[in-house]
Amino acid sequence: MSRRGLLALTAGAGTAITVGAAGWSRVAEASTGRVLASTGPLPRPFGVPLPVPPVARPVRSEHGTDFYEVEQREGRVEILPGRRTTVWGYDGIFPGPTFTARSGRRTVVQVRNSLTVPTVTHLHGGVTPPESDGYPTDLLLPARCAPGRTHDGMAGAHPGRTAVGYRSYAYPLPQQAATLWYHDHRMDFSAPQVWRGLAGFFLISDQEEERLPLPGGHRDYR
Repeated sequence: MSRRGLLALTAGAGTAITVGAAGWSRVAEASTGRVLASTGPLPRPFGVPLPVPPVARPVRSEHGTDFYEVEQREGRVEILPGRRTTVWGYDGIFPGPTFTARSGRRTVVQVRNSLTVPTVTHLHGGVTPPESDGYPTDLLLPARCAPGRTHDGMAGAHPGRTAVGYRSYAYPLPQQAATLWYHDHRMDFSAPQVWRGLAGFFLISDQEEERLPLPGGHRDYR
């Protein structure tokens, strides 16, 4: 590198330090896209009660394991008062049902894909074995999907573990109490599918947490 090039690089680094986070924030704001206007009337601030998702209930419990079933499907929900929005939700709602689990107690969640696109469910923050971690290429194809079809509509082999219709995710939960969330994790489509509604809370409790003076039961919104 020439002396002139080195001086230019040093000057650029100095400028970055001088501008700082606040300065770069203003630069970033100047380059972002335009704000999209709402096509409907916006609600009065703080006029809508806090939406609290229902708590998922196990379909059965045996041998130290709680078993759940949840369905990914379209739903119509009232996000803005008086207006129905189509979402892709776990059990057709947004956010999806809240799972309440116990540290060290095994939880198995069977997911049915009743949408028209592949999905992958990932427990964000969970200490989870590879086969249940929801790798982006471990696709769950729609229940109505033709055998041998992949997420891009092409027939043939796929690099991940592919299932059709149903998949069970096993969570041993060898971890402390935590507020986790589960969401779609499909390769190249995580953001738009979460934006459409495929996300929910997964709460883990333990004895250490219970000894603390924290809200519990119906007051535990986290």
